[in-house]
Amino acid sequence: MKKRILARIYYFRNSASAFFCTFWCKLKMRIWGISFGKRCCFHGNMIFFLGKDATIKIGDRCTFNGKSRSNFRGINHPCILQADRGNIVIGNDCGFSGVSIVSSVDVRIGNNVMCGANVKIGDRNDHEDIYPQWQPKPVSIGDKVWIGMDSIVLRGVTIGNNVVIGAGSIVTKDIPDNVVAAGNPCRVIRAFVE
Repeated sequence: MKKRILARIYYFRNSASAFFCTFWCKLKMRIWGISFGKRCCFHGNMIFFLGKDATIKIGDRCTFNGKSRSNFRGINHPCILQADRGNIVIGNDCGFSGVSIVSSVDVRIGNNVMCGANVKIGDRNDHEDIYPQWQPKPVSIGDKVWIGMDSIVLRGVTIGNNVVIGAGSIVTKDIPDNVVAAGNPCRVIRAFVE
């Protein structure tokens, strides 16, 4: 009986926390001019930055976990969406935990994409003024993609549809459709057999 009562208290506390976090994040997004779809949910705080000519668009039913209680694998920081000059477009039914998405040109994420804890996605390497060979290049992630925790997706990468990226991978080159890939640098391990 005592366990059941504690479980209900825990459930209602988390539900109330999620409600207020979602309300607060949606209010901040409206103030920043970020568009988002129906039934998006936010657990914990989010960090947004939207430049003058940049856009951030989030699809329907996306979930952002930005606190350690929302993902027991360990989240190092809140979810970060930064578009200083570029665009970030996220499809429907996506889930992110402590993700960092940075765009100077274009980052496009398809539908049904799941990112494990602390994934970093960016279309730039920063310091382009010092290193002109590192100019930003667009990043594209297809539909039905799973990116394992602590993975990094670098500039100029295209990840196909129906792909699994192993935890801790550093994706430096394009990944085709229907494969499992992992490693540093990330390489195709095997194809999905249908």
